[in-house]
Amino acid sequence: MQNSLSTNEPIVVKEEGSAITLKTLCIYLLLLAVPGFFINKLPLSGVAYEGVKGFIWFTYFMVVTLSYKEIRTFISPFLNVKAFKKPVTWLWIFLSFMLPYTLLHLCLYFEVLLDKYYIFYFNNHMFHAGSWGQTIDGAILTPISEEILFRGILLTLLLRMIKPFWAITITSLLFGLIHPSDIWVFTILGGFLLTITAYKTKSILPAMVAHSLWNLYMVQLFLYF
Repeated sequence: MQNSLSTNEPIVVKEEGSAITLKTLCIYLLLLAVPGFFINKLPLSGVAYEGVKGFIWFTYFMVVTLSYKEIRTFISPFLNVKAFKKPVTWLWIFLSFMLPYTLLHLCLYFEVLLDKYYIFYFNNHMFHAGSWGQTIDGAILTPISEEILFRGILLTLLLRMIKPFWAITITSLLFGLIHPSDIWVFTILGGFLLTITAYKTKSILPAMVAHSLWNLYMVQLFLYF
């Protein structure tokens, strides 16, 4: 795996968008982390407020991200729509969804790797689909912000400092660590596949699509297949 990854070129960026100062990066992350913590603690509960905190966080995230010219220029080359013209891009999107999907159902069938309560609830149809607010947050807003942060900024910075194998591994593990859940193994696998997708296609847009499809499945479509 290391050899096959290291033979590829890193995500290509334009010269004017290839640099970001440590000061700007630290201020940017601080501006996201501190208010983000308090947004997460907002006393918004109940059906009427489902998805509201996600919308507030996404709005704040985009305002901060777009306010920094240095950040905008850094991530803009990775919003490469032309990647969708290549058949291999759709293959990576397909794999990023189907591999976790297949593993999830194998684990449910054989009752391994998953929390026993998760298996019980799933097999007894005790899970419920998310509300429309949760669905919009999970399937649209979250993939955009997380792909910009992890595959757009973190992965690219790491690719310039260490070998691709380690950059992809670290990005995937960090992505998994901020998503603690009963299906953590799929979060790490999903993070790895999304990172590979961004790396191979040299764009974060395919990873956004794959991320969106998986989240949509987990909050809605798991009831049907």
